[in-house]
Amino acid sequence: MRKRIIFFFCLLLTGCVARPPIAEYPYPDRQTICRPKAGIETRKQENLNKGTLIVIDPGHGGDDFGAHSNTHPRYQEKYLNLSTAKLLNTYLTQKGYRTVMTRQDDTFIALDKRAEFANQKKPAVFVSVHYNSAPSKQAEGVEVYYYRSEENKKRSKDSRLLAQAVLDEVIDNTNAKSRGTKHGDFAVIRETDMAAILVEGGFLTNEKEMQRIRDPMYLKKLAWGIAQGIDNYLKK
Repeated sequence: MRKRIIFFFCLLLTGCVARPPIAEYPYPDRQTICRPKAGIETRKQENLNKGTLIVIDPGHGGDDFGAHSNTHPRYQEKYLNLSTAKLLNTYLTQKGYRTVMTRQDDTFIALDKRAEFANQKKPAVFVSVHYNSAPSKQAEGVEVYYYRSEENKKRSKDSRLLAQAVLDEVIDNTNAKSRGTKHGDFAVIRETDMAAILVEGGFLTNEKEMQRIRDPMYLKKLAWGIAQGIDNYLKK
């Protein structure tokens, strides 16, 4: 009888413990996601989001390393982009959205192919995830880019609103410095047909900011902020 009690107690310790509501940052690990059973409101929101597709683009990859830190060991942007994008994918999926990523691993994909992929999928939103660098080691903060087009003013307006919604939530969740929303002539947001943004999550060349970025918990806060911003934009 005693052995049975001990065995049952071990099962309780190793089982999937229900996490707090998503607003309390129930960050999943990379392998498994344990979620509490959805309540009526959660199911209702997931049903509303069901069918809404979001394309997530982890910038760089393969031979294209992107930016890198000045620290030792050196942190490469392409890996940070992918880690953050996978977290973002998890949070959006939890909210009931359909998602697809332009790359799932360390693969190089040409910029025009990323935009072409997104246009074929016809999502509601396209978000490209990046980190920044600058010659000045003092450069710091998060900025979100959108493409301002004279030919398609509605898409430009939608992209600007999306950029602001995402920036607001990222800053609120990370307490990072805001560098604002900006027009950017980047191929992945210029050549896409839907509301599209490019998020620069911070400067790898700033030692203080790099200390935060290398913390997995910070990346989760950043990804959660992006997910919340997208969700807020789509609800409006």
